[in-house]
Amino acid sequence: MVLLGGCASKRYAKKGMKYQQAGMYELAADMFYQSMLKNPKNIDAAIGLKTNGQRLLDDKILAVHQAYSAGNDKETVYKFLDTKAYRDKVNATGVQISYPQRTEDYFTEAKPRYLSKLYDEARILLDEENFSDAEKLFAEIKSIDPSYQGVDEHMKISKCEPLYREGSTYLENGSFRRAYANFNRIILDHGSYKDSKYLRDEALEKGMVTIAIAPVKSKHRISSTLLSLLEGKISHELTSLNNPFVKVVDIKNTEIFLSQQQRGNNVEAGQLLAARALLSGNVVNLSKTEGDLRKEEKRGYLKEEYSVKDKTTGETRKQYRYHKVTYFEYIQENSVEVSFQYQLSSTETGSVLISDLVNSSDEDKIHYATFEGNSENLIPGYWEFQHKDSPKDKKNEGSSAVKELQSLFKANKKIKSIDKLQGNVFDDIASRVAQKVNNFNPENQ
Repeated sequence: MVLLGGCASKRYAKKGMKYQQAGMYELAADMFYQSMLKNPKNIDAAIGLKTNGQRLLDDKILAVHQAYSAGNDKETVYKFLDTKAYRDKVNATGVQISYPQRTEDYFTEAKPRYLSKLYDEARILLDEENFSDAEKLFAEIKSIDPSYQGVDEHMKISKCEPLYREGSTYLENGSFRRAYANFNRIILDHGSYKDSKYLRDEALEKGMVTIAIAPVKSKHRISSTLLSLLEGKISHELTSLNNPFVKVVDIKNTEIFLSQQQRGNNVEAGQLLAARALLSGNVVNLSKTEGDLRKEEKRGYLKEEYSVKDKTTGETRKQYRYHKVTYFEYIQENSVEVSFQYQLSSTETGSVLISDLVNSSDEDKIHYATFEGNSENLIPGYWEFQHKDSPKDKKNEGSSAVKELQSLFKANKKIKSIDKLQGNVFDDIASRVAQKVNNFNPENQ
């Protein structure tokens, strides 16, 4: 790394020298600066940066003086800041360049006049409720002098007030989620502003969809344990949503509530423990296929390598003999398929908010082979008689066929159980139901 840095430093220095000879001192200064970054001990680069850097700085100094003479406070301020930034950049390499005290004095004199002018303009814009333009001016003031006359507080007002007013309008119009977003942004970015926290909490309370989950049902012979498992997974996914407007309410008497509703009894929403919506579901179909492990005998050849010595030349050659053998292949398939119908309905109006049918399935298949011997030398093929040759005998030593057979001996021998596949399907259904609820916004209906 040191050697590479040294070589790069020399290259930059050579380029800098060429630019200097051509009178292009700004480019020369940049090349010498890059050279110093690669190797601060490069004397040629230091000398070149000192000469050309000071010359470039002198041009910047002249621009400050000209702006001051012209009575342009803004130009004086920004030209000086540019001058100081370049001096500090070069000095950080160890090469020292400088500007006269008079240059800084011009800045010191022009700065308060320019900031006062900006401040007055920004305050007028703020009073006129032109918050966006006011914020830009306050931001400029802060970039020049971060502690100038409470600029942070003024910037806070110019940023927060538009959000606060818009959020208040959303709240009045029943757009609780938009109101929450505005007030929450104020709190996250600025800590506090007026009664934003109180209004955010109000928006959350009014816009929250509290959901009670009814026991999952089915018209088919499905155990209550499985139905409860699916219900629990849906509840978990809903609870895990990063959505402040969705909350699951644990209701123990949902069945009673529903039966009373069906009988026409006058049941108040409060009896459902503040649940504003009811999620009910029905397993329309649950099919499981647990396949038997099928075993099939296969015929192949065990390839044996041996050496033969040529009696004439004395050279040793490799030859092969093939032994007819049998091995076994095993195949098994398991699958689960579920159809789940659900709806989210309002407990206040009885209207259906969400309705959907979810189909999900999962399957697993194993296909492997076993052999009582060294399977690495086994090749596929066919033979009719084990102890005598036949025209039907065939060896398949093609690389793809051999590779395919060898992969069977290394293949997975354990299939996913029906319970595992069923759990995966339930997880998928629960996730899709939760996402549907998460994407539901009653304010867009």
